[in-house]
Amino acid sequence: MPSIHIITGATSGLGLAVARLLSNKTGDLIIAGARRPENATDLRLAVKADKIEVLALDTSSLASVRAFVSQVVERIGNERIASVICAAGLQPLGPRRITPDGFDEVFSTNVLGHIALVDGLRDHLAPKAAIITIGSGTHDPANKLAARAGFLGADFTDARAAATGQSSRQDRDERGKALDRYATSKLCAIYHATAAATEHSFADARIYCFDPGLMPGTSLAREQSAVVQFVWKRVMPVLRYFVEGVSSPEKSARVIVDDLILKKGQFPSGCHVEFTGRIAPASQQASDLEAAKRFLKDTRALLVPSA
Repeated sequence: MPSIHIITGATSGLGLAVARLLSNKTGDLIIAGARRPENATDLRLAVKADKIEVLALDTSSLASVRAFVSQVVERIGNERIASVICAAGLQPLGPRRITPDGFDEVFSTNVLGHIALVDGLRDHLAPKAAIITIGSGTHDPANKLAARAGFLGADFTDARAAATGQSSRQDRDERGKALDRYATSKLCAIYHATAAATEHSFADARIYCFDPGLMPGTSLAREQSAVVQFVWKRVMPVLRYFVEGVSSPEKSARVIVDDLILKKGQFPSGCHVEFTGRIAPASQQASDLEAAKRFLKDTRALLVPSA
């Protein structure tokens, strides 16, 4: 019987590569979330028409996430979800932007919306379902490739500060603080996976945080200057052939599909895995399980509307 897979950020980059490969290998139904479903042309070309459904989803908006969850639950009925791939992501380099919900847009898009999504679909998961969040070496101050791009590692003090994009590094300029917010969101994606994997309600799921490596050519640089976008899309992709830590959407998608979704015993739940198919390096902060549990508990509290 065909399975059902939920993918965010499936209209380009890593999410699109995962959707294409998963469809080619399994023929399963993919339900994709997209900010603009009418613009999901590449996705519809990559997956057979009867195996793809594209629903409106903006992970920076909690109302949009709740509406998407309701639509998915109504669509699948008694069927179960085999995987949830949280690939939607944002990396602006300008000033902090606050969503109508009152949260930092980067944190909302990369982390908060996915926590709400995964929790909302929890009761509809198949046995041994795979849940995959997307991390990054940018969270780690010891990551040399990230450091060359100006990253100092995550700037995390607590869940509320992360959720509102507050900075503890007052000497950083606007670009530096934007890099910090992105790196912090990636630490929190690791926390989400490692903490949820310990919970009884997810005991029958396999939860991973995946580090796809640096993937030049994707839409992650869509808000940067024309010159930066040209270099990102046309020049930097060749780095994957001779620079450690650089991958491609297709290479990273193969690990997600083959090792994390289809091979159900490859890694224990809660692992942080990288695009090489090995356990990913992590900072000491990212390896603090108690901090991860506090983060997830405190972040869920932010999802509850105040009276």
